[in-house]
Amino acid sequence: MNSFNVPELTKESTFSSELFLDDTFLLLTPQSPFNDKLKQSLLNWEFRQVLTEGELGKTAPAELPKPATSDASVDAAIEETFMTEEADDQSEESKEGSVMERALQRMETVKTEENTSIDKNHMLLVQTVYEEYTNYVEDVYTKFTTHKKLDYNAIYAEMKDLCVFINEQRRYILRLQPENQVNSRTYLLNHAMRSTVFAIAIALQLRMPFQKQVDLAVACILHEIGMLKLPPQIYAVNKPLSLADRNSIYTHPILSYNILKNYNFPLSIQLGALEHHEKQNGTGYPRKLTGEKISLYAKIIAVACSFEAITAPRLHKVQQSSYEAMVELLKNNGLQFDENVIKALLFAVSLYPIGAYVFLHNGKIGQVVDVNPLNPKLPIVQILGEKDEHGDPVTMPVGSELRIVRTLSRQEVLDLQKTAGNL
Repeated sequence: MNSFNVPELTKESTFSSELFLDDTFLLLTPQSPFNDKLKQSLLNWEFRQVLTEGELGKTAPAELPKPATSDASVDAAIEETFMTEEADDQSEESKEGSVMERALQRMETVKTEENTSIDKNHMLLVQTVYEEYTNYVEDVYTKFTTHKKLDYNAIYAEMKDLCVFINEQRRYILRLQPENQVNSRTYLLNHAMRSTVFAIAIALQLRMPFQKQVDLAVACILHEIGMLKLPPQIYAVNKPLSLADRNSIYTHPILSYNILKNYNFPLSIQLGALEHHEKQNGTGYPRKLTGEKISLYAKIIAVACSFEAITAPRLHKVQQSSYEAMVELLKNNGLQFDENVIKALLFAVSLYPIGAYVFLHNGKIGQVVDVNPLNPKLPIVQILGEKDEHGDPVTMPVGSELRIVRTLSRQEVLDLQKTAGNL
């Protein structure tokens, strides 16, 4: 962190990264100039220095949005996302509207029942946005495959909106359940989207600056793009791979790296794709790097992808619960992953991850809907079948009065959905 003396700053002062009062208290985003009112307040509070990872006098790119930090409504957060200058380049993508705009247009056509709870409407919005981003990833992959088109600036703009949305709606988007479709087309799309959500959740816990969150999202969305150079039957089969096929799979990080390099993506994004299968203990591929040599983006993507892979349906393996996935990562057999990144995932989603269904000591069933920032073993649970005076599900913290006995298996969740409708 770089420190600057408050008395020496002027209203024209700008910073290339977020400005902090201390290690956690955010004062300004890169777009916001320092002003006399803030300066006077800091001096009145006897704060003489401020901190930033950036530099004085360098303004961040104009297209970067201000990430929301309050408990604003969904509509307010989305409106803030769109408060950017109109692009001069009227490309095909901009004429069609952004992903978030298309999601809002879809929501306008959805009719909800009058007595539908706020929580359910919130989940419907998040599901719609998530689906539109998955469609966008499919479009990116398709245009690359058919037209050799891959535009960093366009993808960055969409991931910027997605990161703002995840920042605001983390506890809702993490409740979304993985798709049951496991064919070759949907495998890459669903893996890219879910891994990106988990990666940004980790980045938030690590307090990563917003610009880096966006580039991490770009890297995670595209980290498997090299797979498009391989036959689909290699990575979407329900039988053991031959030695030749396994060797082909081992080349995909290099293929991804070369693609991103050829299209002039930033080096940090290239390395995130190249190194996401490297292991802390040096047993990964393609270069057998040890922990200190692996990029941070790659370390985050490795943990996010592993958590996603364990919890998602695949043709070649049995899907495990998010709780089982969290336990497996915490074991970190052979020290494959960065311990700090695993810890960040734990505190981001809790030991009983957001979205998991749990059996409670009183015989009731609940769904984990939020984390306890002080104890990842004691999440916030929504009690199924119980409503408050506003018609919303009852939520309670796990503790001495409410204990989790175990998580529900995948089959139990499916059976519950059949009998109780869409949970």
